[in-house]
Amino acid sequence: MSLFRKKPASQADRLAAFRLDSIPSREFDSELGDLLAELDLDVQRERGGFIPTVGGRLLFLFWHDGDRVLNGWTELDDTRDAAELAALLRRNLDPWPLWFALDADEESLGARFRLPLDAFDRGAVLLAIETAAGLLGDDAVAERARSLRDAPAGEMEEQNANARTREALSAALQTLELSATERDGVWEVETEGGTVQAIPRDTGESVLFMHELTYEEGTDDVPMLRWLLVASDWSGARLGLADLPGGDGAFAACAVPALDLQPQAVAFAVEQVLRLADDYDVKTGRA
Repeated sequence: MSLFRKKPASQADRLAAFRLDSIPSREFDSELGDLLAELDLDVQRERGGFIPTVGGRLLFLFWHDGDRVLNGWTELDDTRDAAELAALLRRNLDPWPLWFALDADEESLGARFRLPLDAFDRGAVLLAIETAAGLLGDDAVAERARSLRDAPAGEMEEQNANARTREALSAALQTLELSATERDGVWEVETEGGTVQAIPRDTGESVLFMHELTYEEGTDDVPMLRWLLVASDWSGARLGLADLPGGDGAFAACAVPALDLQPQAVAFAVEQVLRLADDYDVKTGRA
């Protein structure tokens, strides 16, 4: 008998295994190229990816087959102003697939997304590009993307989309055997790492998953704020700040497109939130 016992898989590991075991290896070059052509974008083709110009900036898009995710990144103007950094971190809790991050060397501030795809989800990709175009001030591209994805128009369509997303979220949590309780439109998902909230956007277009972290540094510590953005760069989740009754609070969060919400996307979101929360606790000495 072995003297060493194999460490049991964590819940994050099990969720990742569920995803990857159910999604075949493949590439989406043809589908992505056709979609960018529909958007009438000026595109550079590089090995492993596409680089369209959006709002005068380059948007790097590439498929990472190992994780079954479509990555997007565009560089932004950097800042060391505490108020501006805190504002970016607050926007990291917006319920959209795009968020703000710094690379590990703190040389490049940018906006990124990582879309979990089990098949080519045209609407999800268009939502990510629309969000990036809006951030970069390219209203024309944002409007074309919104039109192509046939976004919910008007209160009735949004209510119907919201109802479908909530039904799909509930079904996905059951498929993943994640214990959850809905209160006032928010699912409280019990995990090995604590409670993860799942909050559908009222338009039904996305779901935001959040887990609160221990945070006492406030919003004046520029090195800490920049570190939070660096820690938001490596995974499919990000760190964000929120104004809470007791002061500033920090969260690990992940938003996924939801008009065709599948269990694989929910598994990805919960997995990524758990991994980032665990990494945060380790690196801040709270583990």
